[in-house]
Amino acid sequence: MKKSVKIILIVVAALFVLVFAALKLAPGFVKDYIVAHSEEYIGRKVNIESVSLSPLTWTVNVDNFALLERDGKTPFVSFEKFRINLNPTRIVTGTASVGEIYMKGLYVHVVQSGDRFNFSDILDFLSQSDSTAADTVAVDSAAADSTGMINAAEIADGLPVSISVKNIVFENGNIIYEDAKVGSKIHIKDFGVAIPAVYLSNKQTDVGVSLKFADGGDLNVKVTVNAATNDFNVNVGLKDFALAAGKPYLNDFVNIKDFKGNLSADMDIQGNLNSILASNVKGIVSVDSVVVTEVNDKTIGAGHVGVGIAEANLEKFKFRIDSVVVDGAFAHLDLYKGGNTNIDVLLTPKGKAAKSDTVAADSNAVPLDSLVAPAPDASADSTNTAKAEPAKKLDAVITKLLVQNTTVTANDYTLSKPFNYKVSAITVSGSNINFDKPCNVNVSAAFPEGGSVSVKYKGAINDIGTMDAYVSVKNLALKHFSSYSLHFTGYPITAGTMAFASDNKMNNFNVDSKNTIDIYNIEVGDKDDSVDPEYPVPMKVGLYVLKDKDDKIQFDVPVKGNLKDPEFSYLKIVWDTITKLLVKVALSPIKIVGNVANTGASAVGLNLGKDDEILIDVSSGTFTSEQFAKASKMTEALTKDPKLTLTYTQYYNPAKILKEHKLHKLKQEYYKQKEGKASLNEIDEKAAAEIKDWDTNFKAFAREHDKDFDGKAMEKDLTDLASKRNQELLKVLKQQKGVTAKNLKVQTAKGLNSYRGKPMYKVTVDVK
Repeated sequence: MKKSVKIILIVVAALFVLVFAALKLAPGFVKDYIVAHSEEYIGRKVNIESVSLSPLTWTVNVDNFALLERDGKTPFVSFEKFRINLNPTRIVTGTASVGEIYMKGLYVHVVQSGDRFNFSDILDFLSQSDSTAADTVAVDSAAADSTGMINAAEIADGLPVSISVKNIVFENGNIIYEDAKVGSKIHIKDFGVAIPAVYLSNKQTDVGVSLKFADGGDLNVKVTVNAATNDFNVNVGLKDFALAAGKPYLNDFVNIKDFKGNLSADMDIQGNLNSILASNVKGIVSVDSVVVTEVNDKTIGAGHVGVGIAEANLEKFKFRIDSVVVDGAFAHLDLYKGGNTNIDVLLTPKGKAAKSDTVAADSNAVPLDSLVAPAPDASADSTNTAKAEPAKKLDAVITKLLVQNTTVTANDYTLSKPFNYKVSAITVSGSNINFDKPCNVNVSAAFPEGGSVSVKYKGAINDIGTMDAYVSVKNLALKHFSSYSLHFTGYPITAGTMAFASDNKMNNFNVDSKNTIDIYNIEVGDKDDSVDPEYPVPMKVGLYVLKDKDDKIQFDVPVKGNLKDPEFSYLKIVWDTITKLLVKVALSPIKIVGNVANTGASAVGLNLGKDDEILIDVSSGTFTSEQFAKASKMTEALTKDPKLTLTYTQYYNPAKILKEHKLHKLKQEYYKQKEGKASLNEIDEKAAAEIKDWDTNFKAFAREHDKDFDGKAMEKDLTDLASKRNQELLKVLKQQKGVTAKNLKVQTAKGLNSYRGKPMYKVTVDVK
């Protein structure tokens, strides 16, 4: 008995040794067979350093695998190490268990050339195999929900065993994609995947992906999915992705020399796989240091563009944008002869003609009707003619809009002398901007030599034909527009400042615009006989007559019309009005005689009145073009002698002008009530000031509201206005040539109640 037991043990031990040896040796045979016969099965060579199986842990290891390119030398797909841990003993419990899947150093190099890839030959080779291998496996309709989406949990219920896959880890991967047609290359390095477990049941599966782009940028993606409900959450974290990687693809759409910048995003997407469009998206997207280099080496771009998304839902067509911020943008607009701009050049891809060049007839052109799809067959199924669902209404709101530190340069090369003008410090601000509700947007910008523009806009985005817009331009130095004056009239502008105010109301594209123009000390040079002007206007004579005794020109230009009328041109109407006015007065000998009689020699050159005085309006916190020009003219002394200092001292007697200021305020309040306005612009203030003191209705209003204006409150108002004037004057004077913080001072005099003269700034000169 003992002898038979001993024999059995020896046999079992021998069988165990044989099985163990077979398990240890079999992977080597498998590896050698695959390497030797890979070309027979896939048409490519395969190299494998080693394959091993640990019978005790049921772990398979593969080291240094490489699927080679057609040349038999270059790797197409490879990895340094692959490990998978199985647990076959759990099959008896009804579970197919994978304890670990690990891969290190995955390398994939995909090259595309047109519609062919560097792996297309493998697909072609496999397609020649037995056609029976192409039979598809029918999916049980019970595993799909009402939307057609396959439910992983229901598929798992139909399998003979449950599936458990844990600890999936890929690390140190490199994936390269090249498109030979466009010349692009995208290199993803340090590619990594971490999945703690995959469940085909009502449990949450977490997936983490991280990678780096060789040209710059990190990407981290976290995904959670419930296989039973198909609910998912995706978090995408992208940092400083180099946008230059997309340049080759832009060449089919734009004509650029270079493109760079960084893209960052932190996005969270929640939804269900059964209805992707119903997903809710929120997060932040930003691009920084964006620079587009055009073919002429000029650039456009922005320092920062950021969009904060509170909610985005494509199914509901609902978008809630927390903020849109543009900081440090810069651009230029170039107008070329023929009507094209640099934008036309930018949007015309290489090898394609610009719009204006594609109109020429071609006898070999394809007939237009051959490009149009044929009309549908009247006998078609009536279901195709069913009414389409009405488009969903866009529900979009931008809570905050801010554009700041932006600069735009305009260049006009259509003129005999090119025009160049830089607008800086552009700021655009708005809040609660709706698609279909009127909202307010404010725009401001700075012009050279202390000029400025302010725009107040009110309107709805979906109805651009209806809006209110008020434009105010102050202290505009006219000499910068000499190119246009020379082109249109033959005379260059050598000096002068202008203020322009425009109140525009538009309803269904019908414009009703009130414009006032205030020009001071405008001078033109001699006529250039080499220029053939569009308007043969006697500019010198016309300006001489138009100027009043104080060297000012002021007139109003009403504009009415419909923007959709092809003959309507806002600027043309304004310019035609000015031209006709110049011609009219220049040909009037009576006005010439009258102007000479009234002004004498003072009509020529700059007339400051008294050299050290600038009269002011104490009821206004700003200045006219004349006042700005006089104040700026005085700073020319600082360029001649740096030892000089200028002090602008403001004088007015509060007690003496209190009654006049009170009358001014009463007129403004009366105008507000009469016109139904909450605030007044420059044009309104001018209209209010022109109300006659003896107007019956105004006198009744003044008696009723006289006590509304307290004396102390009026004195404070005068003080605030004086301070505002000081600040605005100082801001403009600081931008004049030769002015520094040490040689210029703007202040209000002390002891104003004892002052007996007219309200003014007196300028004193001292030596440091």
